[in-house]
Amino acid sequence: MKKTIIPYKIKGSILTITILFVVISLFLSSFLGKIVRVKFVEIDFVLEKLEAQSKAQAENPYAIPKVDVQRRLGSDIRPDFRCLFWATTEVGRGWTNDSNDRDFFIDYYIPPDKQAMICTTPALAAALIAKRTKPLLYKVYPTEYGFRVRIVEGLSKVREPCKDWTGNADCANSILSRQAIIRYEP
Repeated sequence: MKKTIIPYKIKGSILTITILFVVISLFLSSFLGKIVRVKFVEIDFVLEKLEAQSKAQAENPYAIPKVDVQRRLGSDIRPDFRCLFWATTEVGRGWTNDSNDRDFFIDYYIPPDKQAMICTTPALAAALIAKRTKPLLYKVYPTEYGFRVRIVEGLSKVREPCKDWTGNADCANSILSRQAIIRYEP
Protein backbone atom coordinates (compact mmCIF):
# COMPACT_ATOMS: atom_id res chain seq x y z
CA MET A 1 0.00 0.00 0.00
CA LYS A 2 1.07 3.46 -0.73
CA LYS A 3 1.24 5.91 2.18
CA THR A 4 0.39 9.53 1.77
CA ILE A 5 3.21 11.73 2.93
CA ILE A 6 2.12 14.97 4.56
CA PRO A 7 4.83 17.60 4.76
CA TYR A 8 5.79 18.84 8.24
CA LYS A 9 4.62 22.38 7.51
CA ILE A 10 1.07 21.20 6.78
CA LYS A 11 1.04 19.00 9.90
CA GLY A 12 2.12 21.94 12.04
CA SER A 13 -0.49 24.30 10.64
CA ILE A 14 -3.27 21.72 11.04
CA LEU A 15 -2.21 21.17 14.64
CA THR A 16 -2.08 24.93 15.27
CA ILE A 17 -5.52 25.47 13.73
CA THR A 18 -6.98 22.60 15.78
CA ILE A 19 -5.53 23.88 19.05
CA LEU A 20 -6.68 27.42 18.26
CA PHE A 21 -10.19 26.16 17.46
CA VAL A 22 -10.38 24.23 20.75
CA VAL A 23 -9.15 27.20 22.80
CA ILE A 24 -11.60 29.60 21.12
CA SER A 25 -14.46 27.13 21.58
CA LEU A 26 -13.72 26.73 25.29
CA PHE A 27 -13.45 30.49 25.74
CA LEU A 28 -16.73 31.18 23.96
CA SER A 29 -18.58 28.41 25.77
CA SER A 30 -17.44 29.71 29.15
CA PHE A 31 -18.02 33.36 28.24
CA LEU A 32 -21.37 32.91 26.52
CA GLY A 33 -22.52 29.97 28.65
CA LYS A 34 -25.12 31.81 30.71
CA ILE A 35 -26.39 34.26 28.13
CA VAL A 36 -29.94 32.96 27.68
CA ARG A 37 -32.54 34.81 29.74
CA VAL A 38 -35.32 32.43 30.67
CA LYS A 39 -37.52 34.50 32.98
CA PHE A 40 -37.66 37.66 35.00
CA VAL A 41 -38.18 37.04 38.71
CA GLU A 42 -41.66 38.38 39.37
CA ILE A 43 -41.10 40.33 42.59
CA ASP A 44 -44.47 42.16 42.44
CA PHE A 45 -46.31 38.82 42.24
CA VAL A 46 -44.18 37.49 45.11
CA LEU A 47 -44.91 40.51 47.30
CA GLU A 48 -48.66 40.08 46.77
CA LYS A 49 -48.46 36.40 47.71
CA LEU A 50 -46.31 37.12 50.78
CA GLU A 51 -48.79 39.73 51.99
CA ALA A 52 -51.66 37.27 51.59
CA GLN A 53 -49.64 34.62 53.47
CA SER A 54 -48.86 36.97 56.34
CA LYS A 55 -52.57 37.74 56.78
CA ALA A 56 -53.49 34.05 56.67
CA GLN A 57 -50.72 32.99 59.06
CA ALA A 58 -51.15 35.75 61.64
CA GLU A 59 -51.85 33.26 64.41
CA ASN A 60 -48.85 31.00 63.58
CA PRO A 61 -45.61 32.92 64.31
CA TYR A 62 -43.41 29.94 63.39
CA ALA A 63 -44.56 29.67 59.79
CA ILE A 64 -41.83 30.38 57.25
CA PRO A 65 -43.06 32.67 54.50
CA LYS A 66 -42.20 31.53 50.98
CA VAL A 67 -43.68 31.67 47.52
CA ASP A 68 -43.32 28.85 45.01
CA VAL A 69 -43.47 30.13 41.45
CA GLN A 70 -44.01 27.63 38.65
CA ARG A 71 -44.18 29.15 35.21
CA ARG A 72 -44.34 27.65 31.80
CA LEU A 73 -41.68 29.01 29.51
CA GLY A 74 -42.80 31.01 26.55
CA SER A 75 -41.56 34.00 24.68
CA ASP A 76 -39.21 35.08 27.50
CA ILE A 77 -36.43 32.76 26.34
CA ARG A 78 -33.90 34.77 24.34
CA PRO A 79 -30.24 35.77 24.48
CA ASP A 80 -29.70 38.74 26.76
CA PHE A 81 -26.31 40.37 27.32
CA ARG A 82 -27.42 41.63 30.72
CA CYS A 83 -26.84 38.03 31.84
CA LEU A 84 -23.13 38.72 31.45
CA PHE A 85 -22.93 42.09 33.17
CA TRP A 86 -25.52 42.21 35.94
CA ALA A 87 -24.48 41.28 39.48
CA THR A 88 -25.06 37.95 41.19
CA THR A 89 -24.70 36.64 44.74
CA GLU A 90 -24.84 32.90 45.31
CA VAL A 91 -25.89 31.92 48.82
CA GLY A 92 -25.73 28.13 48.61
CA ARG A 93 -26.41 25.01 46.60
CA GLY A 94 -27.08 21.35 47.21
CA TRP A 95 -29.66 18.58 47.05
CA THR A 96 -33.06 18.54 48.70
CA ASN A 97 -33.64 16.07 51.54
CA ASP A 98 -36.55 14.28 49.90
CA SER A 99 -35.55 10.60 49.84
CA ASN A 100 -37.87 9.74 46.94
CA ASP A 101 -36.87 12.47 44.49
CA ARG A 102 -33.85 14.57 45.42
CA ASP A 103 -33.62 17.75 43.35
CA PHE A 104 -30.59 19.97 42.84
CA PHE A 105 -31.08 23.59 43.91
CA ILE A 106 -29.11 26.83 43.91
CA ASP A 107 -29.87 29.74 46.26
CA TYR A 108 -29.22 33.36 45.27
CA TYR A 109 -29.69 36.70 47.00
CA ILE A 110 -31.62 39.58 45.41
CA PRO A 111 -31.54 43.04 47.01
CA PRO A 112 -34.91 44.75 47.52
CA ASP A 113 -36.19 47.02 44.75
CA LYS A 114 -33.94 45.47 42.10
CA GLN A 115 -35.03 43.82 38.89
CA ALA A 116 -33.76 40.24 38.63
CA MET A 117 -33.73 37.59 35.93
CA ILE A 118 -32.94 33.91 35.62
CA CYS A 119 -30.20 33.18 33.08
CA THR A 120 -29.33 29.68 31.92
CA THR A 121 -27.02 27.91 29.59
CA PRO A 122 -28.42 27.23 26.13
CA ALA A 123 -28.50 23.50 26.96
CA LEU A 124 -30.73 23.95 30.03
CA ALA A 125 -32.96 26.41 28.18
CA ALA A 126 -33.44 23.88 25.39
CA ALA A 127 -34.20 21.14 27.93
CA LEU A 128 -36.77 23.34 29.67
CA ILE A 129 -38.43 24.11 26.33
CA ALA A 130 -38.44 20.43 25.33
CA LYS A 131 -40.06 19.38 28.63
CA ARG A 132 -43.25 21.37 28.23
CA THR A 133 -44.93 19.28 30.92
CA LYS A 134 -42.47 20.45 33.62
CA PRO A 135 -42.49 24.18 34.34
CA LEU A 136 -39.59 26.21 35.66
CA LEU A 137 -39.71 26.21 39.46
CA TYR A 138 -38.20 28.83 41.69
CA LYS A 139 -38.95 29.65 45.32
CA VAL A 140 -38.68 33.07 46.91
CA TYR A 141 -38.08 33.59 50.62
CA PRO A 142 -38.04 37.07 52.18
CA THR A 143 -34.96 37.86 54.26
CA GLU A 144 -33.97 40.78 56.41
CA TYR A 145 -32.06 42.42 53.57
CA GLY A 146 -33.94 41.37 50.44
CA PHE A 147 -34.96 38.02 48.96
CA ARG A 148 -33.44 34.58 48.73
CA VAL A 149 -34.40 32.89 45.48
CA ARG A 150 -33.99 29.13 45.06
CA ILE A 151 -33.90 27.68 41.57
CA VAL A 152 -34.87 24.02 41.59
CA GLU A 153 -33.22 22.30 38.64
CA GLY A 154 -34.32 18.77 39.38
CA LEU A 155 -31.95 16.43 37.52
CA SER A 156 -32.05 13.78 40.23
CA LYS A 157 -31.12 11.12 37.66
CA VAL A 158 -27.56 12.49 37.57
CA ARG A 159 -26.72 11.16 41.03
CA GLU A 160 -26.95 7.47 40.15
CA PRO A 161 -24.47 7.50 37.21
CA CYS A 162 -22.15 9.75 39.25
CA LYS A 163 -22.13 7.26 42.09
CA ASP A 164 -21.57 4.34 39.71
CA TRP A 165 -18.72 5.98 37.77
CA THR A 166 -16.86 7.88 40.47
CA GLY A 167 -18.18 6.59 43.78
CA ASN A 168 -19.34 10.10 44.71
CA ALA A 169 -23.01 10.94 44.18
CA ASP A 170 -22.21 14.68 44.14
CA CYS A 171 -19.61 14.62 41.35
CA ALA A 172 -21.77 16.73 38.99
CA ASN A 173 -22.56 19.53 41.47
CA SER A 174 -20.09 21.99 39.99
CA ILE A 175 -21.50 21.46 36.48
CA LEU A 176 -25.11 21.66 37.69
CA SER A 177 -24.45 24.87 39.63
CA ARG A 178 -23.34 26.60 36.43
CA GLN A 179 -26.52 25.75 34.50
CA ALA A 180 -28.75 28.48 35.95
CA ILE A 181 -27.92 31.76 37.64
CA ILE A 182 -29.91 34.71 38.95
CA ARG A 183 -28.67 38.14 37.97
CA TYR A 184 -29.91 41.44 39.38
CA GLU A 185 -29.36 44.96 38.17
CA PRO A 186 -26.38 46.60 39.84
